[in-house]
Amino acid sequence: MVASNNKNNEAAISSSRHGKHFFIAYDKKDEALVINDILKYNSNFLILEANYIPLFEDKNSFCFNYRAIDLRLLFSDYEIINIYYAKNKKSSLNYTNTNYIYFCTLPSIRNIIKQNDIKAYNFQLGKMMLESISPYCVFDEELILNDTLFLKLTSKALINISKRKSRKFLFALGGIGDFFMKFSIINEYLNNSKYKDIYIVNISTGRKANFDYMVKLCFGSKIKLLNCYQLNRYFFDYWLKQHQEAFLLYKKVANAFYLSKHEAQHMAFLYKNALLGARNLDYYKYNDSFKAQILKQASDEEKNYINSLVKANSINIGLQYFTEFSLGGRKWDEKNVKEFVKKCRANNINLISLNSEAPAPSLRGFCTKRLSIAGYALLISRMDLIIGVDSSAGHIAAFYSIPSITLWGQGSPLTLDYYNNSYIGFRALRKNYSIISRNKQLASVSCNTVFSLVQRFIKNELVFSDKIITYQDSVNGYNMIYV
Repeated sequence: MVASNNKNNEAAISSSRHGKHFFIAYDKKDEALVINDILKYNSNFLILEANYIPLFEDKNSFCFNYRAIDLRLLFSDYEIINIYYAKNKKSSLNYTNTNYIYFCTLPSIRNIIKQNDIKAYNFQLGKMMLESISPYCVFDEELILNDTLFLKLTSKALINISKRKSRKFLFALGGIGDFFMKFSIINEYLNNSKYKDIYIVNISTGRKANFDYMVKLCFGSKIKLLNCYQLNRYFFDYWLKQHQEAFLLYKKVANAFYLSKHEAQHMAFLYKNALLGARNLDYYKYNDSFKAQILKQASDEEKNYINSLVKANSINIGLQYFTEFSLGGRKWDEKNVKEFVKKCRANNINLISLNSEAPAPSLRGFCTKRLSIAGYALLISRMDLIIGVDSSAGHIAAFYSIPSITLWGQGSPLTLDYYNNSYIGFRALRKNYSIISRNKQLASVSCNTVFSLVQRFIKNELVFSDKIITYQDSVNGYNMIYV
């Protein structure tokens, strides 16, 4: 944040002392209904279990009964409370009901922090709420409703110290290719786990449909999905510290991107170590169950469409020449793609685009229909060779033991430049050949270079080993050329 905003933040923190506190009492049996109802209007709140706390009587506190208020009138806009309505509906509680939704406002903070810095606002809001409530209540447990986490705090006198924790929380990278890479790692953990309920946490700031889809596709009912996208970041940090085991795993996964320069390893190895420790593991040990699930989930319409694309008596090559993931400029340029398409067609090679959209108008005719992720994986499984930028296609190809050629621009198998020179490899784990641009410009990887490898592949002159490609293999130049 720029220097001028630092002063704004200091003022915002000061103003937090003058916030207003709101408590909505509700019957325990209505908890899920109440939470889902309030979520339509406000996502920054805590759940309290308390007979009485002095904050109820504070001059800046407002107490309501859930059944006696209209939430549409209480909230004039998302997370903006209608103070006029609140004052008229303020009630004296008898405190016989011990369940409350607690939230608050910082009246002047929106005039201090710019609207596009709403994350800073929410962070300060969460900080103030927990500081305000901590003299009276302590963390008891997390409530999980509709795949979303909420924090529950309780009076010290009410806390159940005999409550046993039967939940395990896992953290993982959220890319489509990452799920194919880590599928067996997580299954190995599941087969040796003693926990009743295991959750995989989506820690992204916005809801990611692909993450939700992949959790259900990969693990079905074995793992439950937990979204934290609605959760105030300060709440999430606070919750993590209450779960030492979850906190340590989260740190291991998050810190994998910040290895010191004397350390280097493939991301799959780092994630395996974080979850399983030093034990050896076949990264594709549980492939068959995942393949069966993909085949089951792909629709008949998709299967028929894939059959129409694949030619039985031809070399079928899938090309993913760009990815929506923008870091590192992972997009092969229009000129090279057009020339490569021409060369393949002139040599009777069945080249199939793995992209359903094109950034350049001249390439829009070279697209497939949009497929589900299961359909996309099934299409890749039918290819003889995959060519593309560093993205999901290569990892799915490795999952199916299909050879792949990866085109690297800014990043490389040796140094992942997208993340400030972290020494982490994301290279497809097996049967991969990599072409790396010395000047880090993907356009420098010419279509002629790529096509020459295709010709060598057709002649069986490229050797693709099915063994796992380690980071050290890349360091030693295994199946790599620089241009």
